Amino acid sequence: MVHGSSSGSKKKTKKAAKRKPVNLQPQYLSKFPKLDHDHDDPDDGGVDVHEHVSHDMYPSNHAEYAQGDFHMHSTCSDGKFRPAEVVAKAAANGVMFLSLTDHDTMAGVTEAMEAGRSLGVFVLPGVEISAEEKGAENLHILGYFCPGTDSVEIEAKLLAIRQARHKRGKEMLRKLADMGIQLNWERVLQIAGEAAPGRPHVAEALVEGGHVSTFREAFSRYLSNDGPAYAEGEHFPPQDAIRMIENAGGVSVLAHPWCCKDPLTLVPTLAAAGIHGVEVYHDSGKIDLYGSLATESNLLKLGGSDFHGIDSMTEHAPGDIPLPRKHIDLFLDMCKVKWTVPLLAKVNQMCSSANDVERTTIWTAMLGIVQDTVAAAYSNAVTLTHVVDGHYTDIEIVKVAAPAAVDSLG
Repeated sequence: MVHGSSSGSKKKTKKAAKRKPVNLQPQYLSKFPKLDHDHDDPDDGGVDVHEHVSHDMYPSNHAEYAQGDFHMHSTCSDGKFRPAEVVAKAAANGVMFLSLTDHDTMAGVTEAMEAGRSLGVFVLPGVEISAEEKGAENLHILGYFCPGTDSVEIEAKLLAIRQARHKRGKEMLRKLADMGIQLNWERVLQIAGEAAPGRPHVAEALVEGGHVSTFREAFSRYLSNDGPAYAEGEHFPPQDAIRMIENAGGVSVLAHPWCCKDPLTLVPTLAAAGIHGVEVYHDSGKIDLYGSLATESNLLKLGGSDFHGIDSMTEHAPGDIPLPRKHIDLFLDMCKVKWTVPLLAKVNQMCSSANDVERTTIWTAMLGIVQDTVAAAYSNAVTLTHVVDGHYTDIEIVKVAAPAAVDSLG
């Protein structure tokens, strides 16, 4: 099951980027000239597009947006809080829809979903996959899946990537040693805990050893993509990551495109490869630029806090990023299209192995849950539940809140 693999108030300051953001203003203004003066004060001589507070990010009518966060990390990768704690923080901040997207592992998804059920939050299984071609930049592809999805391909690939993280981590320590900075590999593993070792864990070891003052300095001086201690990871082309997510019935989204070297070329290229969306909502200065790029390629616009819990002064908390409801709805609409057929097939499979009494119990319980959900949830929301019945309490089922689903289950 992809959800059970093993390994491992909005801040004014922005989160420290692990990669150098690309200033696309000159290129975008030539492609989308209407952005040039949309929000400029005629008396201030013009305002940098990157500093605009997008009206799309903060709608005047609050009914137009919903609290969602589709990019967060836990101790299963490089976050500081357990999956359940991340969900609890999100729920306390008003989040209604979320996905835990740890790096190259889905080990925390089951715990996150259990926490979501107890707190009334809809949790989608997710992952942030490291992808890069040899000699090219490292990209991160977010994948969102139907609960209960079985994918041997995804599990095998994530395991290979996690194993490669150990090799990559040792290479970073070797490069640091060449610069006279000695770090203990066993200590890096202790810092990583249940997660596969990565740059954040090496950064913490650098701070702990007194080689740098801050986590941010560790990246800016040594560990950024252009840093002297950077080491390449597992070579896994992004097109292959997109295809793998698609084969598993998932939805793929490009993470933090502003950290890519040439997003103007990259996004259309990934769109042609079948990617479904772009992470647009993370910082107010990025909405118009990357939103326009997503629109041009007819892609979904998603977003999230990219929460790690490492530094509350430089990163967003879960739920800090308001997402327009229209974009959450479009995302969930795509989930409905992708998941309705396999979900009904899963239910039929459950019933085919049950006796008549059990089969009737399953259908009756599911129909009641779906009917209640349709009345309570968004008209097009995907609602995560499970069958409350003896032998089936461990089976995760997604009910699609649509009349067609109700008719099918009836």
